[in-house]
Amino acid sequence: MKDKRIIAALMCAAIPVGTAMLPVTASISAAASSGTMTFEELYALEENELEQYCSEHDLTYISKEAAKSTLEIRREKWVAVMPKDYMLKGVTDLLESEKASDLNRKNYYDYDFEKIASDLNMPEKYYKIDTENNDFAFYKKSETDADGNTKDTYVKVASIDVELDPSVTDEDSMVRLYQLISVWTEQNPLVYKGITFRYGPAPDSKIETIEIETLGDVNADGKIDAVDASSILAYYAQISTNQIGKYTEDQKLSADVNNDKMINSIDASNILAYYAYTSTAPKGESKSLEEYLKK
Repeated sequence: MKDKRIIAALMCAAIPVGTAMLPVTASISAAASSGTMTFEELYALEENELEQYCSEHDLTYISKEAAKSTLEIRREKWVAVMPKDYMLKGVTDLLESEKASDLNRKNYYDYDFEKIASDLNMPEKYYKIDTENNDFAFYKKSETDADGNTKDTYVKVASIDVELDPSVTDEDSMVRLYQLISVWTEQNPLVYKGITFRYGPAPDSKIETIEIETLGDVNADGKIDAVDASSILAYYAQISTNQIGKYTEDQKLSADVNNDKMINSIDASNILAYYAYTSTAPKGESKSLEEYLKK
């Protein structure tokens, strides 16, 4: 499996470390507490302050270590934007349905991605958005009536690809900027910050390849076996019931073994089949998981 997405551009100048640096204190500044921080102020936070800010404002915190690990294989992050009528180019679209299959992916080019990108309000000197490199996703919302009956509705969102600007090469700057993609965008009312299920790339979308050394080895113990499959099923059960899955970004990449941008029982089944295959293959002669899935 080599069709994971990666942004091939290398990062090339650094952000001054002292930019808008806040004083180090035992607690977050008044600006942070009130939720009125500028991007530069967020950038200058100490690591513990950033984590505290995310906790207080219900924002996704990506640790420094997780950001470093992710940056080794890609320099982008998908942001889920709630489609609004003004984002459409003079057409209509079904944005909600009780059946996910009713949500149309064929009208990809009817969406004004440049408008969506503009309204995300990402600092242009730090980030760039390729408006031709996006796709659709959906999330499931469940409502229970007075009689205890549950109704599921699938809601369509636009997946926007936000990447670090190619001018950034300093490792510390790249790590902090990657951390802030979630922090900055999730404060935007247009952004959906829950779990989404991806449709896959739109027609003519740019797809490049990357080796993922840990593909299938979700718990990183050096083996691909039933334990990994069980972990995937547990994660899938969580997100299917609107709970927050506990996987890191790296674990998500490892778990999506068939690269359909969804983590579900199909991935677990593929791992179990591969485990059965490696258990019976002569020692040292078994194929890699990527090769096995191509058969």
